[in-house]
Amino acid sequence: MEDTPARNPISCEINGKVYRGTYWVAGKILTVATGMGGKSKQLGSTSAETLAAELLQHLAKDGKA
Repeated sequence: MEDTPARNPISCEINGKVYRGTYWVAGKILTVATGMGGKSKQLGSTSAETLAAELLQHLAKDGKA
């Protein structure tokens, strides 16, 4: 059985509203999930937390956070 990646809380604020989600890294893929959607992206030179915040902002702007 594989180990489940640790899930970390993440939040961002856009126009005074706070959006929350969780993120985890599996291999070189970072995934951000909210109650309404999720996004994944390969990790590069950007830190996991910075990339997770960017993805959460995209989800919020798409109405999925």
